[in-house]
Amino acid sequence: AVLVLGLAIAWAIDGTGDGGVAEVGEPAPDFMVDLLDEGTFQLSDHFRDDGRPLIVNLWASWCVPCREEMPALSAFAEANPGIAILGVAVEDSLVDATAFGEEIDPVYPLAFGTTAFDEAYPNFGLPVTYFLDEAGVVTRVHNGILTTATLEEIT
Repeated sequence: AVLVLGLAIAWAIDGTGDGGVAEVGEPAPDFMVDLLDEGTFQLSDHFRDDGRPLIVNLWASWCVPCREEMPALSAFAEANPGIAILGVAVEDSLVDATAFGEEIDPVYPLAFGTTAFDEAYPNFGLPVTYFLDEAGVVTRVHNGILTTATLEEIT
């Protein structure tokens, strides 16, 4: 009974029931986030319906390196249609993230993170980028600015 109670408490604290945290070599935890231009993005739907490898870039409107990085990510997205990119605003306000997204206007979709997303895809400073292969496995986590050269090298 104590074990069952302990597991129930751990599940309630976690809030997701699966406790998944994105780690290299492991399947990426599923998530759903609201897109800034309407709609939602669900990771499991992406892999079921699209199937392309996915780059998940964490950013914030106040992050100067994020501002420098987005044009390179946008150019990479245009040059590499076989790889999908999703930018997710974290540690930000919806108003500021939306204004930033409209200003930078990348060719890939932008979303607003949730607490569950933040727990599954942690960061220790922005920007942070998670690379997922076509099977949904995390292949790499990059901390810091991505340049076009770095993106070409990694993918």
